[in-house]
Amino acid sequence: MGRHLIHPRASLKLNTMPRLLWVIAMLTVSWPTVTWSDDSTASHDHGQTSHEQGRLEGDERCGSSGTTVEGVQIETSDIKLFEQFFESVLHAEPVLRKDHPQKDMLRGYCFRGLAIVIRQDVAEPRPVGWVQVNFSEQDVGRLQEEFERLLKDSPISKLEERERNKIVRLKLKPDAKRGNRRAIRLEVFGPEGFMLGFDQYK
Repeated sequence: MGRHLIHPRASLKLNTMPRLLWVIAMLTVSWPTVTWSDDSTASHDHGQTSHEQGRLEGDERCGSSGTTVEGVQIETSDIKLFEQFFESVLHAEPVLRKDHPQKDMLRGYCFRGLAIVIRQDVAEPRPVGWVQVNFSEQDVGRLQEEFERLLKDSPISKLEERERNKIVRLKLKPDAKRGNRRAIRLEVFGPEGFMLGFDQYK
């Protein structure tokens, strides 16, 4: 996917394991990223050094300069599923790939100006739980066709349905309620409760 997929507004909802609080944040593409993790010491405990963090935040390929939001970080129990989702289906640009032996694995992707970092703890892998990122979209039908084409052309299409559904599923809602508005909504479900929503408001 390229820069043509960037749209004016995006929102983010996060809900992970029951022990965590719900976090709801509104984003605009002028704020390309937001940082989130499962504890207050994530930048230290999750193995992301200041050099690696700076590399991701300073990457001009993702987001615009002068922003106050830094990135989204989520935990997973199977980072390979996210590699397939972001690389084979979304064609998101990789901006970070780092493995810390016996500690964790990190993958960073730029999607629509938003930097998303996926982390798998080696000793104690934790599933995502539920994370939802929403974007405004001018033409959901065209976007659905593009995702279906990318999926058809990817190695994922050769998997059995059960295995394919662990990586990606598409669902179109022709009349979804979004706050006090109605929208045509495309939901792209990824691994372990991660979901991208695209809303074409009526």
